[in-house]
Amino acid sequence: MADRKKILPLLPLRDIVVFPGMVVPLFVGRDKSVAALEAALSFDRMIFLSSQIDPSTNEPEEDEIHRVGTISHVIQMLKLPTAPSRCWWRAHAARRSSTTSRTTGTSR
Repeated sequence: MADRKKILPLLPLRDIVVFPGMVVPLFVGRDKSVAALEAALSFDRMIFLSSQIDPSTNEPEEDEIHRVGTISHVIQMLKLPTAPSRCWWRAHAARRSSTTSRTTGTSR
């Protein structure tokens, strides 16, 4: 069987857990989160959403993000000039990340 690991952009979430089948609106405003969103939009619109352990952390490191999250699809994005972007996501499948890198904003 072929190796099915895929590298996806990582978006840490504050105060929300996204489960498969959910369609949720989220505001994206942190620089690394915006970069992860743009990476998803430039490829196949897929992204790995995972909750932060401490939602008050502004720049979470690898050990501050849960290893389990959802592979999600960016349905729609509204870029606002003076505010965070508003996105609609559809979560497809729960997965465990084998590695995460908040520096590069990716998850395997």
